[in-house]
Amino acid sequence: MGDVTVPRNATVKLAKVDGQLHLLDRARVQSEGESPIEVSGEVICEGDAEFEGSLNCSRLNIEHGRVEISGDLETSSDIEVEHGELWVHGSLEAGSVEVDSRLSVGKSATAHDFEVGGTLDIGGSINATKVDVGGSFKVEGDANVEDIDVGGRIQVNGKIQCERLDAGGSAEVGGGEISRIIDVGGSFRSYKPLKFDKIDVGGTAALDQGGEGRTIDVGGRFESKGDLTFESIDVGGMVDIAGNGEGEEVDIGGMLQVSGNLHLKRDLELGGTARIGGSLRLASLEVGGMIEADLIIAEDEVKIGGRLRTTRGTKAKTIQLGQRSEVLGVLVGEHVKIGDNARVEDVYADTLDMGEKVRARNVYAKDARFESRCRISGEVKYIDRIESEPDVEFAKPPLKTSDLPKPPL
Repeated sequence: MGDVTVPRNATVKLAKVDGQLHLLDRARVQSEGESPIEVSGEVICEGDAEFEGSLNCSRLNIEHGRVEISGDLETSSDIEVEHGELWVHGSLEAGSVEVDSRLSVGKSATAHDFEVGGTLDIGGSINATKVDVGGSFKVEGDANVEDIDVGGRIQVNGKIQCERLDAGGSAEVGGGEISRIIDVGGSFRSYKPLKFDKIDVGGTAALDQGGEGRTIDVGGRFESKGDLTFESIDVGGMVDIAGNGEGEEVDIGGMLQVSGNLHLKRDLELGGTARIGGSLRLASLEVGGMIEADLIIAEDEVKIGGRLRTTRGTKAKTIQLGQRSEVLGVLVGEHVKIGDNARVEDVYADTLDMGEKVRARNVYAKDARFESRCRISGEVKYIDRIESEPDVEFAKPPLKTSDLPKPPL
């Protein structure tokens, strides 16, 4: 059978067409048997059309209509839908797919690229090099796509495997790997462990079972409900890690919460508040507000503007406390400088410099300097030298010794 035209509102049964199949508005084609309808040439649909069964053809072209295929669709080259929709209840396989309005596939879909102006829904898994959708993109299964670019919302319920994910609105994935960048204007969430290179999200980002990646840059809030491995975190608002964190450096404008340990190769800079359930180990620490931890160990400097609270203490090469700062827990450092009107407990230092009106419990230092109206409620032991203003109050006279008590950490 050569070229075939199905008239408007007509229904025909076909098995095979050796040529072109042309359907006019509201035409219907039924398969003569269980096998797909085979068309060696192009299928052209002008207006609405329906295929009862599966369709195999070289190319599918739809103009100004809604076309529904109850089975599978396979083309050896392209699918093009102009001002219309394509609904495939089975699976889809094509060279490339271009749809102006909506593409819905009930099962899995495979093509080199998908370009959809409105909505792309996949009931199974999708395999492609590129997916470009103007509105929303939803996949019930896995998504194996190198490049995903969506103007609105992305939802992948299975695992994702891609290089780049770009969404103007929001994106949700079921774990997997995004090897280059996650770029989302609003919110991003991964329900299972995610491996990534870079997360760049304007609003909020959440990893429900933790993950492993390189850089995290979030404008609002970042959350990991599981262990997290990273290089750097830069978040404007809040970071919450329910587990352990291990990385290079962290820079947060607002608040940091880690239920377990946080170990950094470099620095933590925090404008507001930090709560670490376990130990904090890093190169240097700078906190504008308050920090709580079981233990803090820094290779270089600890600088606190507000409150420092630890169970086992803080140890660093240099410890610097701001004016009116408050410390609960022992301080151990080579150089310790305490600002005016601060409150501390036990201090172990090589050199100690206390500002005016500082309150401390016990002091153990090689060299110590106390400014006006400091008050030490416990003992002071030193090795080389002590300097103090006349109005400094010592509960016990300072004792010069050749051997200081060992720090508890």
